[in-house]
Amino acid sequence: MKLRKTYGLSIAAACLALGSSYGFSTAQTGAKKPTKSSTQAKPTPGVKAAPNAAQIALGKKAYESNGCGGCHAISGKGGNAGPDLTNTGGNKAHTAAWFTTQIVTPKKNNPGSTMPPFPGIKAAELTALSVYLTSLSPSTVAAMPGGAKLAPPSPLLVAKIEKAGGTVRQIAQNDDHLEVDFHMTGPTVTDASILPLATLKNVVELNLGKTSVTDAGLAHIKGMTGLTMLHLENSKITDKGLAMLMGMKNLTYLNLYGTAVTDDGIQELASLPKLQKLYVWQTKVTKAGADKLKVALPKLEIVLGFDAK
Repeated sequence: MKLRKTYGLSIAAACLALGSSYGFSTAQTGAKKPTKSSTQAKPTPGVKAAPNAAQIALGKKAYESNGCGGCHAISGKGGNAGPDLTNTGGNKAHTAAWFTTQIVTPKKNNPGSTMPPFPGIKAAELTALSVYLTSLSPSTVAAMPGGAKLAPPSPLLVAKIEKAGGTVRQIAQNDDHLEVDFHMTGPTVTDASILPLATLKNVVELNLGKTSVTDAGLAHIKGMTGLTMLHLENSKITDKGLAMLMGMKNLTYLNLYGTAVTDDGIQELASLPKLQKLYVWQTKVTKAGADKLKVALPKLEIVLGFDAK
């Protein structure tokens, strides 16, 4: 099993190319303190002085889905291109308003900052992310779920997956979750090829794109309830296979590009509360079907492509 060498998320990719002078002021980095004007920024609308647990949970989800851990570490987990954030909330200058500015226009906090701006994050998600960052301190981080070290996968099981054409990688040096990828092998990957996945634990990203996996094969992965990203583009699945995904309540990204799914089939996805992005270009899904799903999941972004009607 290898460490994953690249991050698929745009934020992580951008950050990893940069140095660590982002403008954060933490004990770990020794970066410059924000200027007086930046610390007196007006509070972000809707941000309470004492954030509740729901805000923090939503912000933690935003931190993960936007790939912030590709550059920043929290309690030893994550990248090192940017400052460690374990105690960033302990700095009184780091208010929610300060973090909002730091994420969208970091040079306003520190003209010498090398952190790239990220103005495209939606307002509600940005607010929650800022609140989450203000909550970070060694004591709160230690109390968060998921801090325990995960057991490594069985070498025998990994060998079976690799023999079938897949790869198994640890997400990052300080993150024991797994990414499994079969798309480079392509059409030779069948339902039988992915049978070993049924007993593989701690997988958060799975790529079965461009394979010959069918609806029946998805039964082998229905127990992967921790998945956050799933690629099924150009596979052999139909509406029937989508029923196998109903237990994946942590799924945020699903790619169904080039499959035979229809308007009726994607309505099953309404039971996935964390789903944020869905690709259905070159499928049988219409704009009407997509609009119907968005009634149940109003924050979901559905990519229909140019040829949708």
